[in-house]
Amino acid sequence: MSAFSSWTRAAACLALAGAMLPFATLPASAENKTTPAFDAFVKAFADVKDYQLQIVTHETSDDGKSVQDRVYAYRWGRPSFARIEILEGPGKGGVASWSGGDKIHGHQGGILSMIHITSDINDARAVSLRGDNLEVTSFPWEIKHFETFPGTLSEADGPTIDGQATTAVTLTVADPKANKNVSRDVLYIGKERHLPLRREQYVGSQLVKTETYKAIKLNNGFAPGDFN
Repeated sequence: MSAFSSWTRAAACLALAGAMLPFATLPASAENKTTPAFDAFVKAFADVKDYQLQIVTHETSDDGKSVQDRVYAYRWGRPSFARIEILEGPGKGGVASWSGGDKIHGHQGGILSMIHITSDINDARAVSLRGDNLEVTSFPWEIKHFETFPGTLSEADGPTIDGQATTAVTLTVADPKANKNVSRDVLYIGKERHLPLRREQYVGSQLVKTETYKAIKLNNGFAPGDFN
């Protein structure tokens, strides 16, 4: 058998093996860090001027000893406006607003609600158990994070969430220490509207944060004052 025919047969075998793999589970290449479902999310969000939703969260520390459960009301608008209010859980009644930069305005819940403060966006009073601020909660931040943070993207069929079929887009992180120890970050993107319905973060095999997005409403016509 000639060297040429051997090479041809080997190439054909490789092609056949590749064809037998389910495309949805193939990792994205380093040069094109996206997947079909993630790309559909980016395109669906491109024309969104603002949105609002409720976020149901469950967070734990890396060792699982500390737990935080909250429900937030969240709204976001272009170019860089956001407002978050704690509806349930620790700090209930607390509100923070942001208009870009590293400062936020707001107040804590309970008896401190009358005291309005301006603080750093990463002030301990303004972040979640795992240190996430109100910008990190936004869809634009998630798009940038999944596109640019070192690692690989892959996708596969996800679970049904609130009656909607999803695709699970997974960012496998190259250096978890540079990502708050999170080694795997998963967005569950709805197949109908191509918007995230849930996000999960893992430290190794341990699920440390879940955000479930409910009652998403796009293009509400918010003005800058609606984020105060």
